[in-house]
Amino acid sequence: MHGSKIREIRQSKNLTLNEIAERTKLTASYLSQIERNIIDPSISSLRKISMALEVPIYTFLTSEDKQHVLIKANERRKLALPNSEIQYEFISPMAGETGKIGNARMEVIYFKLEPKGWSNEDFVIHAADECIFVVSGTIEIYLDKEKFTLEEGDSIYITENVPHRMFNPGEIDAVGISNISPPIY
Repeated sequence: MHGSKIREIRQSKNLTLNEIAERTKLTASYLSQIERNIIDPSISSLRKISMALEVPIYTFLTSEDKQHVLIKANERRKLALPNSEIQYEFISPMAGETGKIGNARMEVIYFKLEPKGWSNEDFVIHAADECIFVVSGTIEIYLDKEKFTLEEGDSIYITENVPHRMFNPGEIDAVGISNISPPIY
């Protein structure tokens, strides 16, 4: 499922499996199994592969080809990460894809985090600033070793390269909006 996109992008960049293995610290054998759709990569492996190929991770997790300036609520691109309790919907065009406005310079994402759920299994680090706004529920934001509790209407600004992840301590879905600039590749 993800393998064909990974192989296509790797080959378009004239990279070998060994070169990607060196960049990701994953074995060429493991990468070959992913490309042949024998196994599905973990989200952390997919993140490493996307960074090595210099494409947004979402490239491998969506199959839609068309972007528009107007994005209707029922037509948002949806993304559910493997082994994660969070669901994303893109309010803005996704990074790396062109539409009528050219390449997007930010990503605005609506998300729902399940009760007692984590956004990621590991901390996320990216070279982009991010602002998270809580629409409803409660979200605990972990920034490296600090924890911040956000309630409805609260927001937090996270500067680039700060390790972070979110947890929903509540009994209902936590809903929020994230703005990331520049987009994550």
